[in-house]
Amino acid sequence: MHHQVIFVLDPERHVAPVLEAAPSPADPPADAVTRIDEHLTQWVLITPTRIDAGYVFDEPYAQAHPEALDARHLSLLHALLVFKLFDDGEVIVPPPQVEAALRWPPMDRPRRALGGG
Repeated sequence: MHHQVIFVLDPERHVAPVLEAAPSPADPPADAVTRIDEHLTQWVLITPTRIDAGYVFDEPYAQAHPEALDARHLSLLHALLVFKLFDDGEVIVPPPQVEAALRWPPMDRPRRALGGG
């Protein structure tokens, strides 16, 4: 089983993060910058006024990073990224920095859930 998280980062309208399970991962958009690791595939598609990002991961990744399945964490992360990456409706960060800001950690690097105790 695979899990997929999709972020649509759009400062003009709120689009909630999507978390879904799938028997097989969906392909990233053709124009996206894609990074493939053993347990995690990440992609980013940047336009001047919107950023789409996708994360597809397997059960071992989900076990190592349970925050990736936590709706509250994903919602807080989504809001934080919109706040940091846009100003007056436009992407204000250069593409390499956007990609770095959206990159999820590898299996062996812990991450703490946002809003966790």
